Amino acid sequence: MNQRSPDELRRSRDEALAAGPFSVALRLAIQACGLSLDRLRHRLREQGITVSRTALSYWQSGRTQPERAESLRALRALEQVLGVPAESLVGLLGPPRPRGRWTGNQERGLPRPDRSWARPEGLVRVLAQVEATPGCLAHLLQRRRSSLVRLDAHRQIRSVFAQVVLEARRPQVRRALMVHRFHMAGVPGPVIEHARGWRAGRVRSDPETGFEVHEMILDRILPQGATTVAEYVLAFPPGHLDLYTAHRVVPGARELTVEVVFDPAVLPALCRGFYQPSVAHPRVTTEELWIGSTGTATYTVFDPEPGIHGVAWEWD
Repeated sequence: MNQRSPDELRRSRDEALAAGPFSVALRLAIQACGLSLDRLRHRLREQGITVSRTALSYWQSGRTQPERAESLRALRALEQVLGVPAESLVGLLGPPRPRGRWTGNQERGLPRPDRSWARPEGLVRVLAQVEATPGCLAHLLQRRRSSLVRLDAHRQIRSVFAQVVLEARRPQVRRALMVHRFHMAGVPGPVIEHARGWRAGRVRSDPETGFEVHEMILDRILPQGATTVAEYVLAFPPGHLDLYTAHRVVPGARELTVEVVFDPAVLPALCRGFYQPSVAHPRVTTEELWIGSTGTATYTVFDPEPGIHGVAWEWD
């Protein structure tokens, strides 16, 4: 994997400082300064400020954020050590997060790009190309999603059929934004075919990070609380040799079903369902999936936990 140059790191850092989210901006600022977390702690101790390595790690991964007075004091000192403008990181902090697992705050439904995606700065950039922010992804909630992923005899993903039940979470919702991230350098992304319930709008990409957003114009404007059913097929060009398919789930989703159809002549050695609370967590296998005579593995989750759910396979 190629390392980014110092100029590229500083450029990405400055973009994150301007647009957020906080954890991404902090992580990039740390990378750009070239100091380890232990060296940063040492620099802070020289100023009479103590902060644990775990806290710094959690702040840059998005698992927690500074909220208490002593943490905010440490963050302001950290801005000086990192060489970023005063209040640039503090200004990216949102309101204190709700405490407790079942806090009924609607903000829990908002997407956290730093928890859902690696390289989330690319997500911010690609959404900006369609006049959107990560918060716009919460305008529609996927109550139910069913996906059928097909692979060919060359172990490549060739199509994904999806049916979704969407609920408007704000008044007058006119479009949906579908985000994908592709890992095959130089391989073009898929095109949308056979859309029903909406039509394809703009497609924009961020080549540096592999993000792509498809704008879908709804067949009707949805008032808040209204639902609709929509379908589409993603047709992939050759070259997509991914070893998994993943879906980001937010609070309120009721059902996720993923079917993966392999060519019967080329079946994987193993197929598993998995879950990650965030990109900062390792995958946890939720179940081993049986591959039937038609080469199909099926994974269904009811009332799924928020986070990343998917199916992964191994060939050898």
